[in-house]
Amino acid sequence: MNKTAIYPGTFDPITYGHLDIITRATKIFDSITIAISNNFTKKPIFNLKERIELTRKVTLHLKNVKKILGFNDLLANLAKKEKANILIRGVRTIFDFDYEIKLAAINKQIYPDLDSIFLLSSKEVSFISSSFVKEIAKYKGDIKPYLPKEAHSALLRKLNNDSIK
Repeated sequence: MNKTAIYPGTFDPITYGHLDIITRATKIFDSITIAISNNFTKKPIFNLKERIELTRKVTLHLKNVKKILGFNDLLANLAKKEKANILIRGVRTIFDFDYEIKLAAINKQIYPDLDSIFLLSSKEVSFISSSFVKEIAKYKGDIKPYLPKEAHSALLRKLNNDSIK
């Protein structure tokens, strides 16, 4: 049985935390689609095209990552369209879990064939979030430990262009 899963997120920018979940998911599923949300409520500093390209570069070595796409729809609708019935969700804390179980229930109601699989973040990266990284970067802190080199370079370029306010 071919197991295809979607790993959704904003990836603004992609961090070692995201990469941890993606890498571990490739050991479980035959095919991974990374779905990058065009979520304007989060006010991303990278546009959707940039986030897709960064994610592509960072995951190039992972052969099970079959597709990277942007979306501007309900996640359950995207899963149905992509004929995927598994969502991969990374969980760092109990607060993440509380949010994720509610989201899983809503997605299941919209698309009954959709199941959510929760992967706990590895302890080495469990504290990393894109929001924290951007905040550290805004105040000229060292962000290198949190980002793959491609994302690190891209974020520094954004900083030099005054894209983070």
